[in-house]
Amino acid sequence: MSTMVVGVETGMSPAVLAAAASLARGLDARLVCIHADYGRLITDKLSEGDLLASADPVSEELAWEIASAVAGVEFESYTVAGEPAKVLAAVAEQLDAQMIVIGTRRPGIRSKMAQLLDGSIAVALAHKQHRPVLVVPQQPAEENDLPWD
Repeated sequence: MSTMVVGVETGMSPAVLAAAASLARGLDARLVCIHADYGRLITDKLSEGDLLASADPVSEELAWEIASAVAGVEFESYTVAGEPAKVLAAVAEQLDAQMIVIGTRRPGIRSKMAQLLDGSIAVALAHKQHRPVLVVPQQPAEENDLPWD
């Protein structure tokens, strides 16, 4: 069975997990869902060795979101301290994952500011590792949402 690494966060669009689950079913793959906790790391260096052995569980809320969206697909979920692109690439390398799946940033001014400060996770992944990266667009929660909300 192959492995796909999926970047997850609380409140993310279910479309990202639904796309990952659908692809995993078709490829007979398991999902390893990774929440990168950028706030817990003060240096740019990731831990050495098995990142998942020292990982924490995801929050109950995020665990429920994942389980609801990927029903019928084998999955695991972890929280790993570090910058998202580096964490996802390192876990994918460790597991020899077939691909990495992430969502686009949420619409809104906060996401635009975060992208200016931190850069794009998708671009960082595409430039710094050799695995395919699937970027799934996040759908707004409601069609009436304004981009600056």
